[in-house]
Amino acid sequence: MKSGKKLVIEAVTVPLVAWVMIWLFLYIHPTSSIQRENFNASWLITVVVSLFLALAFIVFMLKRRLRKTGHTDFTFKELPKVLERTNPENIKDLTSGIFRTILIWGAFSSGVLINGPEKGIALAIDFAVVFMTVGLLLIVSLAILLMDVPSILYESLTGKRLSPIFKEILLISLVSGGALALLGFILPHSGTSEIRVFRSLLKFYVNRDLYNDLLLLSALNALYGIIGILILPRRRRLGILMLLMIAIALIPILIKVFIQLHSL
Repeated sequence: MKSGKKLVIEAVTVPLVAWVMIWLFLYIHPTSSIQRENFNASWLITVVVSLFLALAFIVFMLKRRLRKTGHTDFTFKELPKVLERTNPENIKDLTSGIFRTILIWGAFSSGVLINGPEKGIALAIDFAVVFMTVGLLLIVSLAILLMDVPSILYESLTGKRLSPIFKEILLISLVSGGALALLGFILPHSGTSEIRVFRSLLKFYVNRDLYNDLLLLSALNALYGIIGILILPRRRRLGILMLLMIAIALIPILIKVFIQLHSL
């Protein structure tokens, strides 16, 4: 098996080289939306700075995982040696996250290449805010119905315990719910809707039925996570019953939300 160091290097370099080859091809063969003038100093600075931030996030993830596996005292310079010594199985599942981080960096850099630094960064922030506020909330709701509930039923029938994700569900629900609540506090103030970052979020807030349904989804998801953490380990049958009741309540609300999103 490959060492942990090689796994991390491949997860970073493969998408990085792929993006560089795509940009090189576009520089040699410009399109109507991407001209050679787009490859300017502002774009290059944005690419380098954002890559540095992406790599810093990757290092943070690696150091956090390595600390959990017993490597508690090492500097940044010692990270390659620690990765070489550590069991590859300890970080193998992180490589997909590292791969996606570089893909996202490349997509962001390509957006800046097409739209220019100012508009490209604004669009990226806009997408990130919408994804954190609405996208994550819908993903968690679907994960509960399509993944977690079947896992609970499987555990009940077989007695095998699968990895619980209640903490992740609770954390994401609180983040999305908090963002929605903050949105409801900020947008009514005059002039806020003129800020580019809030324009995409405004349509979620103006549609009051959709906004209230998103808040309700967030509350039910958070309640699902709380029950999974506090009640399920102590009173399993009651916990499973409550979790199934919440999952059933999620179905009509989730369907209604998707219908409302389709009509936006």
